[in-house]
Amino acid sequence: MNEDNLVGTIEKISDAFTEYRSKSEAEVSDLKKSVGRLETKLARPGNGYVTESLGGSINNGPVRTLKTRQGLELPYLMPEQKLSAFRGVSPFGSRDEQFDLGVFCRDAVCGSREQKASSGAAFVPNGLSSMVVDRVRAMTVVSQAGAGTIVIDGPTNLARITGDPTVYQHTEGATDISESDVTATAIALNPKTLAVLIPLTVELVSDSPNLDAILQTALAEAFAAKLDALCIATMLADTNIPKSAVAHDPALWAGVLAAVGAALALNQDLPDAHIGTPANYIARAGQLASTAGSWLGKPPGLANMRELFTSTMTADQSLFGDFRRGFAIAMRDELRLEIIRHAKPTSGSHLLVAHMRADGVVLQPGRLFWQKKVVS
Repeated sequence: MNEDNLVGTIEKISDAFTEYRSKSEAEVSDLKKSVGRLETKLARPGNGYVTESLGGSINNGPVRTLKTRQGLELPYLMPEQKLSAFRGVSPFGSRDEQFDLGVFCRDAVCGSREQKASSGAAFVPNGLSSMVVDRVRAMTVVSQAGAGTIVIDGPTNLARITGDPTVYQHTEGATDISESDVTATAIALNPKTLAVLIPLTVELVSDSPNLDAILQTALAEAFAAKLDALCIATMLADTNIPKSAVAHDPALWAGVLAAVGAALALNQDLPDAHIGTPANYIARAGQLASTAGSWLGKPPGLANMRELFTSTMTADQSLFGDFRRGFAIAMRDELRLEIIRHAKPTSGSHLLVAHMRADGVVLQPGRLFWQKKVVS
């Protein structure tokens, strides 16, 4: 082989080696990026969307699950656990926690520097910030009482136990054991749509620097009040929840204690929370000791019971018990927003449309008690 051929061969080998090395370095770089993305994904709190049996957890503890008849495991979040932790894993998809509702409305109505707002509807791409939904949950009295949230993505059926089997003590050789079934009923989870329409004038949108805070607070309070009303109505309509057989006045601590005693007689535990009317709460808080003239206060036996109230509760009635096990909010879709431009052209107003699907569900009626002053 002459010198020229040898040099050419060496150059070809060198070029081939350089090309191979470049490809290898590129593959290694891509592999490192893939591993990095995987590590980031695994580190996200949202991966707690797996079942508790798989070790899943988000902020404030492991994720509990409820199982449907088909074996589907539904995430069951406690009040202290946030939907916003389910980033990129929940059926609601990802969202920006820094979403500014005021900027969104202003851009949709008045246009933005980046692009002119089109006529017609302007949608939030990934739904309203999940922080607003968490605020709705936090503002509901039932969540404050301990009720969790069942996350569903379609019509779902669960089963609940309304009656336990009977246990017999057996004597050898005797025929003394009878059959007794577990009483269970089906629960259909398919919340209806909750919607609100808010007119927005150009002046309000243009001249309100705190528009984001105003709208987010107003939406959260409005949806929370409606959701509370639906949840209270659901519990009061459930005939499987035990109730007062005699008068138990919620305005008096003696009446509350008597009702708790009736619940204890049904093998319930001391209540974690008590939901009544504002009037009954104030009446109890204003009770004075008959001799000393000092405030009577909560009985020591109920020291750990949270006292809550809502105007949606029927007068002189209350609900108490273990709400963490007995009741839940079923949420199908996250809160969504839409701006309808020029919805009211004669008044120069646009329309903010907000809607979500949520409702209450009684999971274990035997964990709750319905206290009544007047027994029919």
